[in-house]
Amino acid sequence: MDENNIYHLSYVSTGCDGLRFEHIKEVLEVAHENNKENGITGILVYCNKHFFQILEGDKDTVEELFTKISIDPRHDNVIKLQSTFIAKRQFEKWSMGFKSYNKELKPLDDFNTEEFYCYVKEQLNHSDVVSLRILADFFDLNG
Repeated sequence: MDENNIYHLSYVSTGCDGLRFEHIKEVLEVAHENNKENGITGILVYCNKHFFQILEGDKDTVEELFTKISIDPRHDNVIKLQSTFIAKRQFEKWSMGFKSYNKELKPLDDFNTEEFYCYVKEQLNHSDVVSLRILADFFDLNG
């Protein structure tokens, strides 16, 4: 994969009724393993039954993963927000970073709130990707 031509996809969805800590923990564990193996990086943000996710990697691999997510029964109302090519990964350190705004999910977080805010703001200084602006706005509304 040409690291100067990274495919970037973001979406929002609603978690299904009955989604619990164990389900999200399992999603993250599987995502860490599979994404690392497939060269995908990104972040998943969760707040009050709503997911926002950014995926980065090879176009075909990211689109295939998005198709699986779209039919996953743990998600409802999956809406693709942006798909584009970017020059540099925004979440290169994480096969699947996670940030939650629900108290019971805090043990799964990869960032504390201040770290997350600073990281997103720093990425915005170097990119005009719409998904990052949405992520910052999501933080401003929920953080």
